[in-house]
Amino acid sequence: MEKVIALSANYGYIDKVETTIKSILYNVKNVEIYLLNYDIPQEWFANINRYANQIDSKIIDEKFDPEELHDLNSGFKHINQMTYARLLIPKLIKANRVLYLDSDLVVDDEIDELFSRKFNGKKILAVTHIFDVRNKNESRVDLPVPSINAGVLLINNQELRKDHNLSEKLLDFARKNNFPQDDQDTINNWFKDEIGSLSFKYNYQIGADRFLFWSNNSNTETATEILDKVKNPKIIHYISDDKPFNIFSEGRMRETWWFYRNLELSQVVEKYKPLNLDKLKERHFAGEIFTFTNSAIIDHLEELVQKLPEFHFNVAAWSDMAWNLKHLAKYPNITLYPFVIGKRLDYLFKNTNIYLDINEGNKEKDIVEQIKEKDIPILSFESTADKNNKYSRYEVFGDDQVNQMVQRIRQLAK
Repeated sequence: MEKVIALSANYGYIDKVETTIKSILYNVKNVEIYLLNYDIPQEWFANINRYANQIDSKIIDEKFDPEELHDLNSGFKHINQMTYARLLIPKLIKANRVLYLDSDLVVDDEIDELFSRKFNGKKILAVTHIFDVRNKNESRVDLPVPSINAGVLLINNQELRKDHNLSEKLLDFARKNNFPQDDQDTINNWFKDEIGSLSFKYNYQIGADRFLFWSNNSNTETATEILDKVKNPKIIHYISDDKPFNIFSEGRMRETWWFYRNLELSQVVEKYKPLNLDKLKERHFAGEIFTFTNSAIIDHLEELVQKLPEFHFNVAAWSDMAWNLKHLAKYPNITLYPFVIGKRLDYLFKNTNIYLDINEGNKEKDIVEQIKEKDIPILSFESTADKNNKYSRYEVFGDDQVNQMVQRIRQLAK
């Protein structure tokens, strides 16, 4: 059974999303967790995966261009622009079924049933927003959903991906309407009758406690009764600004969040098997590959990075880098150096095994000359090669000979 979960967060929320991830790993076996982000360092992913991989799970760094969320801002102080990232799931994730979870919640029990739940023609399954409860039958899962809370979404991604531009359409729809409840209203209004219902145990909106206690709304008692009926919630969601990670909070189950926050990753692994300390060591690569660029276009770089996971790629530039390069930071075997300085270049020259002359545009001749002085092999493609080159260790491959270059890199490393 494929288990795919999607989260979204920026680096400013890293401690919260890490808490959510630990709660998932502690309660769900063999899971793939996609973390949609644009600024979380690859070292963080490398570290957490040293633990997750030991229990047959992995955290996938899914980078997206923050410009995709331009002109989208939340009207709530406790919610930032990243809330709209969930609308990118059909574009970024290929899995047929995706469970999206907010990063202000914890999974507190096994949830395998969600990964086999039938959609029965619906595109999304979700839980009624606790503030939109209308009657005492609201906890029945066979009733239509009046308005859902978007913190937990079971997404029929196979169906959504049939519209190749759906993510762009959803984001444009959000911009045009400027909904008061942000992307949550976007989802409610766009999908309407295509949303099915899940039980409150899968989105136990405990963060509503303060509002429900002080509210004079006629539905308050009903909403409280619904929450009270859920004896063993599986996903605990701290909605509103009354978060358990605030210095003070009024709601219940603060201690549950802090249990997962303080849980060591080693404890997560040891719930299932003894921790293998050897797998926590820094990764060693078969060789170091270097490219210096003055252009955002580097031919076949991503393909090479994918085909050579055992090698470490270094890409440096004097200036900032465009997003088509920055997004490559999602791969654990590449390091980018925008605004590189001399000391870092000295380190790269000292440790480089192979230089790739595969960037389009002007070449940095001084860099290439230093590579030649160190007798380091240089590989290039026909479209990027120096036509006047006379360096004996300079090899040129056809633009369609990526596999041949891969093979040659492996030979040189030996």
